[in-house]
Amino acid sequence: MITNRQAQILAAIVKEYSQSGDPVGSLELEKKYNFAVSPATIRNEMQVLEDEGFITQPHTSAGRVPTDTGYRYFVNKLMKHMEMSAAEQQRLRSELGKLQKQYVELGRGLAKLLSSESRGAAFALLPENVATAGLSNMIDEHTSQAEVKEMASFMDRLEENCQALIKKDIREVETFIGREMPMPIMKDFSLVVTKVKLPAGKDGIIGVVGPKRMKYARNISLLEYISKLLASGLGAVIIFNF
Repeated sequence: MITNRQAQILAAIVKEYSQSGDPVGSLELEKKYNFAVSPATIRNEMQVLEDEGFITQPHTSAGRVPTDTGYRYFVNKLMKHMEMSAAEQQRLRSELGKLQKQYVELGRGLAKLLSSESRGAAFALLPENVATAGLSNMIDEHTSQAEVKEMASFMDRLEENCQALIKKDIREVETFIGREMPMPIMKDFSLVVTKVKLPAGKDGIIGVVGPKRMKYARNISLLEYISKLLASGLGAVIIFNF
């Protein structure tokens, strides 16, 4: 749908916006990235991306931000899979090794662990327990009051909101960006979610919620690894030390 250079510019916009939360301009891209073209050429390419619906111009700012379509293209086509380092894997194994085969402790521990590692809001929806953590991670200088209310409402009604997820045939880690959400709210956020196999063969759902500028590669890898550890039985040892 877009040229290689346009794809590189889109990836750079996603990266810069995820780090700063500010609209990204052509001069900023020209200074930070070696596109070997002038700012005017970058502006022209950005205009094409905007015309195609991958980026948009908020308000009267000179910069651009990714749209849901842009994020989806980035996740599906441009994002390189991110493997967790050996040190990160060992730390996660150690943390999960502190969980007990009690769903209340397991859910609370999982939600806190995911929230800490993703720096976002997280939840664990287990057969006998629903746990959330990290709502405060969602609040910074870029978060509006409406967004805070939207996130709080989602967490307060998590079990109800996640019925659509429970019914979906989620086999691996899935991402839902903005209006792709299978629930009627959360249009300004993204969700990374997966089903997990729990002790005694039961299934659960764990997920990370964050702004659309979240670090997708990191969160996808995080949920993939946690899911593998749970499937191996590491979630059934001793109580989470939180």
